[in-house]
Amino acid sequence: MSAVKDKTRFLREGLFAKYVSALVGLVVFVLAVNGAMETWISYRGIKVALTDAMSEKADATARRIEQSITELERQISWVTRASTTTTEQRRADYAQLLGQVPQVIQLTQVNGSGRETLRLNRQTVTVASNTDFTRDARFTDTLTRGTNYASATFRDGHPSMSIGLAHSGFNAGVTIAEIDLGFLAGLLGDTQVGKSTFAYVVDPRGRVLAASANGPEIGKDLSKLPQVAAILASGGARPATGKDVDGNTVLTTSRAVPALGWSVFFEQPTAQALAPIRDQLARIALLIALGLVVAIIAGTVLARRMLVPITALRAGAHRLGAGDFGHRIDVKTADELEELAQQFNSMAAQLQETYTDLEAKVKERTRDLEAAHSIVREQADKLKQQTEQLKDWNRHLEERVETQLGEIERIRRLERFLAPQVAQLIASSDGHDSLLDSHRREVTVVFCDLRGFTAFTESTEPEEAMNVLREYHAALGELIFRYEGTLDRYAGDGVMVLFNAPIQFADHTARAVRMAVEMRDTVGGLTERWRNRGHNLGFGIGIALGYATLGQIGFEQRLEYAAIGSVTNLASRLCAEAKAGQIVVSRRVYGMVEKLVEGRPIDDLQLKGFNHPVLAAEILRWKGEAEQAAAE
Repeated sequence: MSAVKDKTRFLREGLFAKYVSALVGLVVFVLAVNGAMETWISYRGIKVALTDAMSEKADATARRIEQSITELERQISWVTRASTTTTEQRRADYAQLLGQVPQVIQLTQVNGSGRETLRLNRQTVTVASNTDFTRDARFTDTLTRGTNYASATFRDGHPSMSIGLAHSGFNAGVTIAEIDLGFLAGLLGDTQVGKSTFAYVVDPRGRVLAASANGPEIGKDLSKLPQVAAILASGGARPATGKDVDGNTVLTTSRAVPALGWSVFFEQPTAQALAPIRDQLARIALLIALGLVVAIIAGTVLARRMLVPITALRAGAHRLGAGDFGHRIDVKTADELEELAQQFNSMAAQLQETYTDLEAKVKERTRDLEAAHSIVREQADKLKQQTEQLKDWNRHLEERVETQLGEIERIRRLERFLAPQVAQLIASSDGHDSLLDSHRREVTVVFCDLRGFTAFTESTEPEEAMNVLREYHAALGELIFRYEGTLDRYAGDGVMVLFNAPIQFADHTARAVRMAVEMRDTVGGLTERWRNRGHNLGFGIGIALGYATLGQIGFEQRLEYAAIGSVTNLASRLCAEAKAGQIVVSRRVYGMVEKLVEGRPIDDLQLKGFNHPVLAAEILRWKGEAEQAAAE
């Protein structure tokens, strides 16, 4: 009876149940992992394919929008030509443009004084209304940039925007064109978007300017949608998933229209896009169920064949455990189980012999443990001492890190207006922050700018003007830092550099003049390259020596190191008098470096802001220390 109970419990709780469970679990695990991998691969493939397809469409749509706006700008620029001088001529040009370009719904001419002189649409003509545009961003921004794209507006849910173009000629005014943005919907038709995808265009505030047939309504604010909010916040992050206006998950991709600040979104509902994954999951579930049934049947058959020998081994183990060392286990299976039974029998013979030695070994082990306990206590005390040492080292390390972080922060603030080596010198020396406090000192001021730059900016594209400025500033910046000057400010093409502040140099005037000579030679090479690109620019320098009040100005978030005094005005006026390639200095500067340079006095100058003629000189070249020594 007891044997029957043991067998029943073995089937329900013992190795039999574990063996069957393990086999079933293994089969299910393999099938589940395989299914999960196939599902993940399919999911990634479908998602990547859909995202790539939508990305290509978004790219193409963004390019078409940008091309359309560029074409509108080109057509509008036709009416800004300088050859049109009368209001009637301008009116005729406006009327012709309205007839040829349906997207343009109104044209307004504003003269250089900011007053409206003509407004024309397809219904009305208004002449000389004299409306004031002087504070209208469409007028002021256009004068500044030459071309201005105003923010989109909505009238009765219909989007429009303004494009402003400056007229050719001096103070000629601007033309402001109102554009109907309804044409954007034609770029988001079903043929371009697809039946299962929807698309829309948003402005920088997240409002919908255009949408496909199944997209959001025009004018709706989508700035709260996660994918739109990410684009508006970062300007670069493009999430792969988002939400639609109903809160449903969608696959999304977007592309920017940089010139306008707009963004084009192409999206598809996730549930619709991933429908093939649901079918695949159903097939995997059916396969797992079938594998589960097969594994249970196979596991039951195999486990039952192991039941008899394992039961005998278990019973024999119980008897050996009870001290019956004369019992032998009889298993004849010709496999590992029979070998295990033989090992049990051999073990029973050895147990009696081992038992007699056990007590002596226990005593010996007890002595060893007592000795080990003493060693452990000694090691614990030593570990405690090392822990205290580590705490002290950690405190010292934290103090050093805090000190170095303060030094790095000081260098970062100083490098905004000082040469890197000067900033590091101040930051690494305790108490040198006072060098930036307000004080009076003799300084050498260098002022330089480009000749003909204003005319150049009026006649060339803004991008080319910025390229020239970048090359110019890069060349001067390297020389300023090399001679350890303090860059006071950039003002377009004008650059002002201080010497002897905040760090004092005994040879500050010589440093300034030598830097100016090298600036002239360096920019001379640049002007040759600019001339090959069609730009006629020159470079002049003025240098003055005198006392100025120095210190930090500004507010906490924006500080600058500046010099105030007549010496800065004198350097600026001498620079204005310098011709292209000329270095004009005050006589005091010339006297300080006369032995180191080749120069000549020039006629006294009548400078604006100075009541008396100013004695000046021109620096021709730097002779250097070797030539000076030879001359002496």
